[in-house]
Amino acid sequence: MKNLQRTLAAALAAILLAGLTACSAGDVTKEVDSGLAELKSQAAEPAVEPQTETPAQPKTDPEPAADPEPAATPEAEPEPTPASAPAENPNYPSAAGLNTQTLEAFGTDYTLVLNVTCPDTGWYKPATNSFGDFKLFPTDDPSNIFSGDPRILFELQRDLDKINYYYDSFENVEELAPRTFDGVELAGRTYKNVGMWWTEYYGEMPTGGWLSIRISGVDIDPGTEGDAVLSSITFG
Repeated sequence: MKNLQRTLAAALAAILLAGLTACSAGDVTKEVDSGLAELKSQAAEPAVEPQTETPAQPKTDPEPAADPEPAATPEAEPEPTPASAPAENPNYPSAAGLNTQTLEAFGTDYTLVLNVTCPDTGWYKPATNSFGDFKLFPTDDPSNIFSGDPRILFELQRDLDKINYYYDSFENVEELAPRTFDGVELAGRTYKNVGMWWTEYYGEMPTGGWLSIRISGVDIDPGTEGDAVLSSITFG
């Protein structure tokens, strides 16, 4: 009896073991087939590259709009030559410094050596002088000297009648205080003649003849260049 039980138990165990073995093999086969199918599916899908986040760019203020280019300025015209730079004029050389001129009274033997000193710039004289007179022009442009321009005129005449030759044409005559030149006192007067106002000093010279110094358009108040020119006059 015990032998029979042992035989039955062994048979039952064998049956159970066979069943378990069959079950395990089937499950393993199923798992393997399932894994192969999943790998095939993944292989068929396109590969997706991993996405990398791009770091955010720092915010920057918008650049200011460029200023419009300035309009091209027209070329400046050359400036005119200033009046302080006189034009060259051989007819009127500079009178700067000491000027010595011999005056002659027309129709006589009377002569007078006149010395007068002018400032370093701005004064001119004719290159050649009229018979018996000498002129000085205070001008910045000796290329344009006309009959009505400012001047100081020295003239030697034979007598008072010649000095007063045009006296009847004088307007608004007024007497002035005398002025002394190198020790010689000359009478003074002002008047208008031919549209020009004149200050005149005149008188008889020790060497003979009558000297007339006529000034028009030149300031001869004390301390001016005109006054310095008159004060520089000597006779020799």
